[in-house]
Amino acid sequence: VAAWALGSRYEFFAIVSVLALTMSMPPMVGRLLGAQKLDEIRQLVVIACKYILTSQLIIALITWLSSGFLAQLMTSETQVEQILNWHLMIVPFSLGSLGICMLMVSINNALGKSYTALTISALRLFAFFLPCLWIGSTIGGIEGIFWGALLGNIAAGICAWFMYQNAINQLSLRVEVK
Repeated sequence: VAAWALGSRYEFFAIVSVLALTMSMPPMVGRLLGAQKLDEIRQLVVIACKYILTSQLIIALITWLSSGFLAQLMTSETQVEQILNWHLMIVPFSLGSLGICMLMVSINNALGKSYTALTISALRLFAFFLPCLWIGSTIGGIEGIFWGALLGNIAAGICAWFMYQNAINQLSLRVEVK
């Protein structure tokens, strides 16, 4: 539990730029939606997603390389340190996908697709994250939990991306009809 809490705190700092995007992009998307500039929305979202995936991969690599040092720095208990080290070596590689999922919730809200945004959030937790944690822990014990978190975040990010694509395509059809 202690290792999970410490790892989760680290994740929060790792995704702080993603949180900034989730708050700064909806006004831009709303303005572009009002002007019916859906292609510009698509471009903006692609740029943001590329930034998220690239920056989170860099953070994950740095975290992986320094995980032993970071784990020692964050705790003095040997068992917690070992478990935290697993967390720091595995889970950060899924934070890009988690960031995509978080951004897609905000973007869908800005597009007026609040039901889609809610569905993305619910699927992330109940269809991907929790089941993958359970499967991971069943197969691989404590370390398996972190592999489950990785797989759950990746699956949620992929699903969120496709749900956003569906939502923006629906809006494109409505704009073409008018």
